[in-house]
Amino acid sequence: MSADGQNRTSHYEQVAEQWRQRFLTWDQEEIIRKLHIADYDETSIRLSYFGILHAVDRRTGRISCPDRPDYEPVFNEVIAIYNFFYYAEENAENSGEWVHFRDVKDAGVFEDAFERQVLKPFAEAFAGKPERFREAGARLGFTPLSYGDAGFLVPAFEKVPLQVIFWDGDEEFPASVNLLFDRNIIRFIHPEDVVLLGMECMRYFMEEENQLPDGL
Repeated sequence: MSADGQNRTSHYEQVAEQWRQRFLTWDQEEIIRKLHIADYDETSIRLSYFGILHAVDRRTGRISCPDRPDYEPVFNEVIAIYNFFYYAEENAENSGEWVHFRDVKDAGVFEDAFERQVLKPFAEAFAGKPERFREAGARLGFTPLSYGDAGFLVPAFEKVPLQVIFWDGDEEFPASVNLLFDRNIIRFIHPEDVVLLGMECMRYFMEEENQLPDGL
């Protein structure tokens, strides 16, 4: 790894550690109450993240996946959960109205990053492979949608759903991906975290696609 890569990794580790320490100072009962979390006990707070059970140790703040004991959550995963606990508003509810990223309040300033870091690489990863996109989403347990060449309703968190819609390319237009969000998403997370959740959605699809057999 290059010096820049080592510095970047070190920075991420420092940020994750800062958030872990912050979690230990928070009123955990308040977090449980405001997010209506039903799965918890004295040792951990448990919640679903992209359909996968995650547990936050109430004594150490460390995050794990009980059903994947050998798995180490990545930086974005950890930060998304801490930020969800921190930024979610009291009595936050979804509006039921789906909007494009540019229409998410206070998120527009990150539109270039969203296009560059999420939409473009996501589309390129599945260009010419709509059947693998469909299979990856199905294996992840996401609910199919009848939009585009393939689409899914994706629960980032129980109360933070996304819609991911894929159109394959042709001679005129390249492949494209669109992500839609509930208009009230920033009542649950920071506007910058909308980009992060888009990146995480892409990661789960791409990791699952990499597990599929060749020729599918």
